[in-house]
Amino acid sequence: MFGISFANPAVLHGLWAATLPTLIHLLNRRRTVTVSFSNVALLQTLQQDRMRRVRIKQWVLLAVRTLLIALLVMAFARPTIRDASFERGHGETAAVVLVDRSLSMRQTTEARSLMDHAKDRAISALEQLDGRDEVVLVAFDTQIDGFVASPVDRLRLSVPGLEATYLSTDPVPALDGARRWLRESKALNRELYVVSDFARSGWKEVEAYDGFDGSTVFLLKVPDAATTNVAVRSIRPSGALLSVGEPTQLVAEVENLGAERVTSLPVQVFVEDQRIGQRVIQLDPGERRRVTFRYTPDRGGARAIRVEIPDDDFAEDNARSTVIHIPVAIRVVVVGDDQDRYYVEEGLASGSGVQVTSIQASELGGLNEAEVDVLVLCSLRTLGRGTLNAIRRVVSRGAGLLLLMGDGLDVRLYNERVLPALCPAQVTGIEGSRGRTRFTSLDADHDGHPVLDDLLGADLTGPRFYLNYAVSAMSPSRVVAVYKNGMPALLEHRLERGRALLLTSHTDLEWSDQAVTGFFAPFVHRAVRYLATGGYGRDDVTVGQRVTRPVQGGRDRDAVVQSPIGPSETVWAQQLGDRLHWVIERAHMPGIWQIYSGERVSDRFAAQIDPRESDSDPIDDEILKGLFPGSDVVFVEADADLSAVVAGYRHGAELWRYVLAAALIFLAIELSLMSGETRERDPGSGRNAS
Repeated sequence: MFGISFANPAVLHGLWAATLPTLIHLLNRRRTVTVSFSNVALLQTLQQDRMRRVRIKQWVLLAVRTLLIALLVMAFARPTIRDASFERGHGETAAVVLVDRSLSMRQTTEARSLMDHAKDRAISALEQLDGRDEVVLVAFDTQIDGFVASPVDRLRLSVPGLEATYLSTDPVPALDGARRWLRESKALNRELYVVSDFARSGWKEVEAYDGFDGSTVFLLKVPDAATTNVAVRSIRPSGALLSVGEPTQLVAEVENLGAERVTSLPVQVFVEDQRIGQRVIQLDPGERRRVTFRYTPDRGGARAIRVEIPDDDFAEDNARSTVIHIPVAIRVVVVGDDQDRYYVEEGLASGSGVQVTSIQASELGGLNEAEVDVLVLCSLRTLGRGTLNAIRRVVSRGAGLLLLMGDGLDVRLYNERVLPALCPAQVTGIEGSRGRTRFTSLDADHDGHPVLDDLLGADLTGPRFYLNYAVSAMSPSRVVAVYKNGMPALLEHRLERGRALLLTSHTDLEWSDQAVTGFFAPFVHRAVRYLATGGYGRDDVTVGQRVTRPVQGGRDRDAVVQSPIGPSETVWAQQLGDRLHWVIERAHMPGIWQIYSGERVSDRFAAQIDPRESDSDPIDDEILKGLFPGSDVVFVEADADLSAVVAGYRHGAELWRYVLAAALIFLAIELSLMSGETRERDPGSGRNAS
């Protein structure tokens, strides 16, 4: 049996109008009045025969008019037959075809990328539609290009040109647009086709969509993703204490995401495209391993580092690049009174590679920020707003800050202005005494920070801290060292492009003996080197991000941006805040990006892929089904015949054209009957006209 349904069932309430002819007939029905007349039996017989024919015609006319109104109402209600065997026709369809073009679709299986399989599935979906249908084809990653209906033949031709990007998976913008577009459509069938690998990492955060009621959602799967995949997770310097001519280590992390053990895997590291080392490792399934390489910087500046492994089923995560900054000569400005600066200056003078300039707090306003790598504030008792803003500006643009706290500080000023601006914390009091009879020391079990790593405990005589400020760290600053009494000793805070370290004691001998122990000189040198180097990965961005880079020196208003692969483009300096920036609207691929200003490289940064894209495990079908409540969700496996699946979920045909044609036929019958009745009432009209 054919299943009859209506696309606009609300219109069926208009069937009440079909009762109007009957009501009008009943209201106009006249009562018969008997009038005595001469015996004209023959005339009475003829009149009765004529009235019988008139009554029959009136009943037929009443039925025709009733059916005419009913058919018109039903035509506007758009009756349909839902059955797959109803010829090959189908009702008009509004369809959205979403194709996942994110990075995970670059994985290969069966000697083809998942994107190639996805294009085959998209063409198969478009073959279910014809010229009568409204169709939109949208490729998505974290972005979409827009929803514009096009002829289905043109869309089929555009599918081969789709390419997977390096961006991560975010189906939310595409699903939002599809829901809005299908809601506005008046077509009989509303269908959503989603072609994706449905990787858990990209779909698990998607919330349910209530707007697909009455639609059929076809989830078209591609073959299972890569089975052999080792990913490079990171490359970084060990400890981030880098100096020209001093050996350090570069640490690469690799992870086996496949199901089989990997043997004899070569891991190579390059600095400025020159290989500096190779290690051969083995990895069990799910294992993550660190691989170290010895590296001695031969010159300073921004250095590009890259780690590589051989290609596998997902080549895009087999290399990773970053930019590290190696200071040539660290320019340190020590600020404070002569007495407060003394031990810091002596400690810095005991090593090499550091240029020290000493100034008073009152001279901070005239500081040339281009000539500062690290600021050391030695127990500054007061700081005006202008001076504080100048310090914050210097640090936020990439300089380091070491803040020592000593005698006579205005605690209220520090709690209300200084610490919130430079290193979020609150001073709650002072611990210890000046008599040197009681002291605390740094907790050696709480090291691990590059500045303190393997330094605590090296000097058995100290350091001893007689006095220290009791400080409570506030987010986002973090405690990196504590005293043995549990109070924070060293705090760190990231301030845009720079970093700050806060020591809650001082070098004054009444506060501690650190300045006269073997601890202090290595500590202060490590601190300024750490702060001058900058945070590891500070120049890294995620592929797809909008990038703003401060203009470094020079007065050029335009620059050339060179991507890792492909043509360069010109960018113009834009005023953002109080400084000019180069603005790159989107870093669309991974690798090292370089900005040329005045025919020289003025800046460089690294773009990284989203590591979650390496996880090819699909999300559970039940979770996917729950995303589309109120709709028919149909899972179409990679080897399934889509035509047969779609036929079982689509309306067979719309009947409104046939119903409207029947209404027109009844209208013609009604007009014919009315015309005959008029001629009977006025039989002489034809003769009079002649």
